[in-house]
Amino acid sequence: MKDSDKDKKQLINVLIDLRNKITKLNKVKISGKIPDKKELAKSEEMYRLIAENSSDVITLHNFNLQLAYRYVSPSIKGAGGYEPEELIGKSPFKFIHPDDKKKLFPILKEYIDAKLKKFFTGKELPATRRIEFRFKDKEGNWRYFQSTGNALGNQLFFVSRDITDQKKVEKALLQSKQEFSSLFKNSPEALIYTDGKSKILDINAQFTKLFGYTLEEIKGRNVDNGIIHSREMISEGKKLTKKALKSFINYETIRKRKDGSEFPVFISSSPVKINNKLKGLITLYQDITERKEVEESLRQSEEKFAGIFKGIPDAAFYQDTKGTILDINPRFTKVFGFTKKDILGKNIDEIGFYPKDRSKEGKDLTRKTSGEDLIDFETVRQKKDGTTVPVRISISLVKIKDKVTGVIGLYQDIAERKQSEKIQKVLYSISKAANSPISLNQLYKAIHKELGTIITTANFYIALVDEKKDKVYFPYHVDEKDDDFPVLNFITSNTLTTYVIKTGEPLLSDNSQYKEMINQGILSLKGSTTLQSIWLGVPLKIEDHVIGAMAVQSYTNPKLYTEGDIKLLEFVSSQIATAIERKRTEEKIKHLSFHDVLTGLYNRAYFEEELERYNSSRYYPLSMVMLDVNGLKVINDTFGHQEGDRLLQHLSEFLTSVSRQGDIMARIGGDEFAILLPSTTSEQAHEFCERVKKVCQQDKIEPIYLRLIISLGHTTQEGEYKDIHSFLKTADLNMYHDKLFNGKSREKHFLEAFRIVLKERDPHTSDHAERLQELALSLGERIGLSEYQLGNLKLLSLLHDIGKIGIPDSILFKTYILTPSEFKKMKEHSDIGYRMAKNIPDFASIAQDILHHHERWDGTGYPNGLKGENIPLLSRIISIVDAYDVMQSCRPYKGLISTAEALKEIKRCAGTQFDPQLVEIFLKIVQNNKSKT
Repeated sequence: MKDSDKDKKQLINVLIDLRNKITKLNKVKISGKIPDKKELAKSEEMYRLIAENSSDVITLHNFNLQLAYRYVSPSIKGAGGYEPEELIGKSPFKFIHPDDKKKLFPILKEYIDAKLKKFFTGKELPATRRIEFRFKDKEGNWRYFQSTGNALGNQLFFVSRDITDQKKVEKALLQSKQEFSSLFKNSPEALIYTDGKSKILDINAQFTKLFGYTLEEIKGRNVDNGIIHSREMISEGKKLTKKALKSFINYETIRKRKDGSEFPVFISSSPVKINNKLKGLITLYQDITERKEVEESLRQSEEKFAGIFKGIPDAAFYQDTKGTILDINPRFTKVFGFTKKDILGKNIDEIGFYPKDRSKEGKDLTRKTSGEDLIDFETVRQKKDGTTVPVRISISLVKIKDKVTGVIGLYQDIAERKQSEKIQKVLYSISKAANSPISLNQLYKAIHKELGTIITTANFYIALVDEKKDKVYFPYHVDEKDDDFPVLNFITSNTLTTYVIKTGEPLLSDNSQYKEMINQGILSLKGSTTLQSIWLGVPLKIEDHVIGAMAVQSYTNPKLYTEGDIKLLEFVSSQIATAIERKRTEEKIKHLSFHDVLTGLYNRAYFEEELERYNSSRYYPLSMVMLDVNGLKVINDTFGHQEGDRLLQHLSEFLTSVSRQGDIMARIGGDEFAILLPSTTSEQAHEFCERVKKVCQQDKIEPIYLRLIISLGHTTQEGEYKDIHSFLKTADLNMYHDKLFNGKSREKHFLEAFRIVLKERDPHTSDHAERLQELALSLGERIGLSEYQLGNLKLLSLLHDIGKIGIPDSILFKTYILTPSEFKKMKEHSDIGYRMAKNIPDFASIAQDILHHHERWDGTGYPNGLKGENIPLLSRIISIVDAYDVMQSCRPYKGLISTAEALKEIKRCAGTQFDPQLVEIFLKIVQNNKSKT
């Protein structure tokens, strides 16, 4: 018990005793008995001592019309700062807070009630009441007082105590309780408050959110009996609760929600003690599902880091900030020879990693890189076996939350890098050369020169394959023994070079291996060799396509090339192949830009450019020959464009053979060619043209229709032509005159060529045409045809089936009935013959007759279904004599019939297939001819 409480109790006892004595005095007064003066003086002294020495404020108040201080104990000085005299006679209401004055009214009322009671009954009721109010001290501050009031006769007696500090403590306690409640309820983590026996007293909203339970559902229940524990975790929960009741604990475990799902939690549990007495437990639950996932992700990241660290292609070590080695990768062991057992846990400066002359440098580097990165520092480090290796070092700081926790160092062997740099330089130079305007031959020399910086190339060559021509040729070669590198047949050749090209694989072969491959029949002996020879070849590939091979060799050092050199040449070979192919394509494009693709001669653009350049007095006299291929269109239409192309290629080869070096030949149109003859007079140009014509006449190429029939014209420039266009025009006009002059011979050539081709394909057709001519002319003369018509009829007899040149042999010579599609193809010969004749001026007059010679009188023929006299007359004549002769001839698809049977069939078809009037005349002619014989 506090001293103030003891004083208060003592004061109350004294006051009760004093009251009893006053009561006795009143009884004496009533009875008329006067107390003893000594006894009275003793009581008054005791009262004074109590009042003046109490820490509480004791006051007496008169209560007449208004309440006023009659007595104030000295303790008012400490409680309110006043001297007692400052309050005597003043109303206490002057010092009491306005809101608290009403608290005195019940005391005053009880005092009055007591007086009235005494007046009417003679009995006085006790009137004791305790109140709290705010009292204004001398400085104007409000202080809290607690007073006990009693009525003493006609006065009010108060014992007051300053409880301002107590109020502050109570207020702080209340605020603390409120804050605790607020923190508990609004905590972002799940909280539960249980008593010492694990009964649930309270939970917050987060607990409900996390576990699914409301307070009403679980209040008063034992938290350790499976509410939030799975069956397996109940025992653990009880043990942890016992432990938490003694002291603060935290731990990770698994808890269960209301729906039965389990999840990982972090639990913090602390005992609640008041006055060192255990009141219960407050337990915090934190869902750590995300953290666990993060930890798992971190674990995987660490494993990934470890995997990446091990897989780094450079030698790598990992050390802490003090230089202690924590890990090394396999490449570190391979490069330097140190194993993990050798150096883990040791300081990088103490493992013999630095050569003697680099020890200080290494230690300085360790100190420097403990706080900063280092990039591309080149130096030398020492292997476990004592040998040194040049390295390039890169150091990176490992930071976690901006704090340096270690260092990763990477070491790259500079020897490999230097070799790689050389290779890259070589490849760059080759690529640069390939993109420069140098020629392909110059590129080969550049390749040879550059390769010589990384490998011995005293004997070096490049081979390229042309699979279409089945050839392997050597566009570049340098050899100490051989200078003859002939073109090889790709399929049949079995050399080292063709072996590499065919297999698409590199080959390193010394003399013994070379002989063994020859003995096995894999290779055949080709080229020079010695006992000390070694040969290394690699394929030249673009993607997976082999375009050739590249090889080096030595005749004197069988150990000059190694497996490493194979990899080296393989590495550069693709770039070299690309460079060669690029330059070849470039030259091909350049060639195509100036040359005709079909003939290989210059094209018109180049010819005119050269003509402009040569049109200068220094080249005068400058002659030009224009040349035209006669009948190209006929051949294209008759035999196909492939045969037409053969004709043009034949002519280009022919012109190349008869021209001089320095003459410029070009194909300037579809069937037009031009030849520029610098420093050539008009007479010399004429002689050149005559020589060309003579050689053409001697042409013996087969088939006959490919023999050259050309028209030539020439002109000479000696300064009279102002521009090249007029120069060209004159030469072209002269060529046209030659075409007109030699037209008949051209048509005769075609007629003969067609007859020969027909005869070669079908002897029956040739004999058939000669027989038809005689019968057709007899019929034509009988019906009174003119000489011109008879001439066309004669020509039609020979050429009416010319279109069969375009019909496939499989249809033309089929021995049984044609299918519908085959017959449709066969009917095309009329249209083919029409197009052929139309494109030859002397044959154009019979083109329509050829087209319609299979029409029928009744309109059911082909190709246009003409009827009656709409069918050309010559076509009607030929259809009769053609059918008559065919019926009496033996063909692959039919046998022959007699003349009588043929005439009978002709007569039967009169009016349906044939013109009936012409049939009647034709039958009479045949009968007359028979009677004459």
